[in-house]
Amino acid sequence: MRKGVVTGLFVALVVMCLYLPQPCEAQYEALTAAILTKLSKMWHSDTLNFLGHTCHVSRTPTVKRFKLYWKGKFWCPGWAPFSGTSRTKSRSGSAREATKSFVDQALQRRLITQQEADLWLKG
Repeated sequence: MRKGVVTGLFVALVVMCLYLPQPCEAQYEALTAAILTKLSKMWHSDTLNFLGHTCHVSRTPTVKRFKLYWKGKFWCPGWAPFSGTSRTKSRSGSAREATKSFVDQALQRRLITQQEADLWLKG
């Protein structure tokens, strides 16, 4: 995580502790737990079956110019020597675009047929 994001979260935490009426320790624990829970759910990875091959998809957040983007990656180790990647503003769109990138590359390298690609992308 970038220093700017961590610094911003720390400043927000201090400001909240100063202006909320409860003791700071109780607020700190509740706020820290909520922030860590929210942050941990931002990263996602999964394994799935793609046309009979075991493949992986992952989604990670990234910040660029104070904007949140999502990097997606789709790859099938042992079958295809390439991976599909994406960077979008949409969390679910990052995985979808990475999959589409992978399917396009697999189609160009003739690992799959057009019908298989159409079925996978529509389903």
